[in-house]
Amino acid sequence: MSIVTTLKHEHQEIFKLLEKVQTLGLSDEGRKYLKQARSLVVGHLAREDSKLYPQMLARDQTRELAASFASEMKNISKETLSFFDALERGESGLDFARQMGGAIAHLRQRMTREEVRLYPAFDRHCA
Repeated sequence: MSIVTTLKHEHQEIFKLLEKVQTLGLSDEGRKYLKQARSLVVGHLAREDSKLYPQMLARDQTRELAASFASEMKNISKETLSFFDALERGESGLDFARQMGGAIAHLRQRMTREEVRLYPAFDRHCA
């Protein structure tokens, strides 16, 4: 399976888990799915950092795009991991729900952009 296929599959799995959380709320079962989503997101980020970006940064045709996406992802990663860390500390309530909504929205937006711009560029120039 190609790296892009793997990453797209992980996007689908992450959103399935997050949709379950939105349905279940912050119940014990919902928190279980959030922990699974965190693990998948962390692994996904590591795969992008170790397999996708290095190949793209090594090519003139994709260097600027990869650098832009990698830089942008640092802030999104901090926000997302902060959200997951709050979960691990047992935080809840309205602020946490807002943070969850924001983290999910940013992830969804970012992953859509990756699938529309980043991954096709990788497939064209690096695969």
